[in-house]
Amino acid sequence: MTKEFLFLGGLIRALQSKLLTIPQLDRMIGAKTPADAFRVLVELSYAKYFDESTRPEDFHRVIRQGILETKQLIKDGTDDDPAFEFVWREFDLNSLKRALKIRIMENGTELGDFSEENGFSDYGELSKSDLESIVFRGEKLELLPPEYVSVVKIASKLFEKGNAFQDVEFALDRAHFDFLARVATKTSHSFLGDFLKFQADATNVRSLARAVLVHEISLPEAGFVSHGTFDFSAVSAVKTQDQLLKFLKSTQFEAVLSSLKSDQNSETFLLQLGRALDKKFEVFLNEAESGEIGAIQIPFVYLERRLQNARQLKFIMFSKFYGLTPEKIYATLPNL
Repeated sequence: MTKEFLFLGGLIRALQSKLLTIPQLDRMIGAKTPADAFRVLVELSYAKYFDESTRPEDFHRVIRQGILETKQLIKDGTDDDPAFEFVWREFDLNSLKRALKIRIMENGTELGDFSEENGFSDYGELSKSDLESIVFRGEKLELLPPEYVSVVKIASKLFEKGNAFQDVEFALDRAHFDFLARVATKTSHSFLGDFLKFQADATNVRSLARAVLVHEISLPEAGFVSHGTFDFSAVSAVKTQDQLLKFLKSTQFEAVLSSLKSDQNSETFLLQLGRALDKKFEVFLNEAESGEIGAIQIPFVYLERRLQNARQLKFIMFSKFYGLTPEKIYATLPNL
């Protein structure tokens, strides 16, 4: 029987009124000063983090506190349901990749600035000290999923074999999806099976597009993740942009084609594709949540909206401090 979260679902429905609205976003973008833009956060769920000493320069701390509180709300409200490893471990995965890159490619012995600007996140399950113990001293490996551990132990050899850090990233991606498949199998939430397939397919599309458009090669088998709906034989047959578009037309991502312009340069095309896939993910989550009352989809969708709001808020505040025009902000927002 699927576990339900009726109380949490009701609480989240109430909290949704504090999500960023279009009028509030417009007011922030049109604000004359960073201080004027910052005041909008008081109208959202961040008001509790303000006091007489809070300054506009504190926006990153305020937004971070909001996300961490949402994470704790979900952990408490779902009794720390393992389904949310789908979210927390993705943050850990990206931080782990960055940490290994510092060790392997930069010969670093510590992480340095543990911030989003430096490629890290503390929204996952691993702290800065945890990561440093794992990556630089080979300790605390029990904090990682075992699938990750097997890659961490051979990361240096993987890099040396092909002299490409991408090989380490590919191996970690494959381990990540093996881990998610194990989580999905152990839980009672049927939604996770669909979530896993969607994410695996989207990851393969991104990797395939970068291989074809940037490196001008077909996607190597090492870069293909399992647990989606694609066969590697079909993916590996794609070698050109035209073939990529034809391939997408035969998949669940056909709708993203309307957002793509084949005459753009590779980087612009990849940017458009990434944005279209993100929009498709939003549609997937919204459809999964529709009509549900106490299902796991409700906190999943709320968390994704909070994270999207956080990205928008941080970008607007950075833009205000650096003097970007409203036109430039509006043009960039869809890419976040």
